Amino acid sequence: MTDTQLIKETKAFIEHVKSNYDPLKPIVFWIDLFCGAGGTSTGIHLTNQSNVYVAACVNHWDKAIESHLLNHPFTIHFEEDIKDFKVVSNLEYLVGELRKEFLKCKFKIWASLECTNFSKAKGGQPRNADSRTLAEHMVMYLSLNPDVFWFENVVEFMSWSHVS
Repeated sequence: MTDTQLIKETKAFIEHVKSNYDPLKPIVFWIDLFCGAGGTSTGIHLTNQSNVYVAACVNHWDKAIESHLLNHPFTIHFEEDIKDFKVVSNLEYLVGELRKEFLKCKFKIWASLECTNFSKAKGGQPRNADSRTLAEHMVMYLSLNPDVFWFENVVEFMSWSHVS
């Protein structure tokens, strides 16, 4: 996404939120990483909580982004590799603008990482070892200072360590 597109889409998203939110209630923005077709984003919307918005989603696959866009037209879509720091920089801009406009807003990040190489999900079959790096890159997203950061799928994450 170009800087010009990011600025334009951020302004449009802010206008969408301003026309729909209740300023007397807390507001929560979500960022959906590795978003696929939008199942997690749909789940967030189906909670029917007021003032809850999926602000942005990220996926490297154009078909996933196309599908997510159809399901969530007001979300800002980043067709990027979540391992690329450029997307984090773009999200820092978005988060900064939202925090300026909605002073007491909260941010939540949801990461649905591909996990088949290092979990029970691989079913004993060899997989692409690079898939593990998706989780290892999540630390970059802490620069967004989210109020909550969830990542799902793999109980084996609990046993990871840099200590041998």
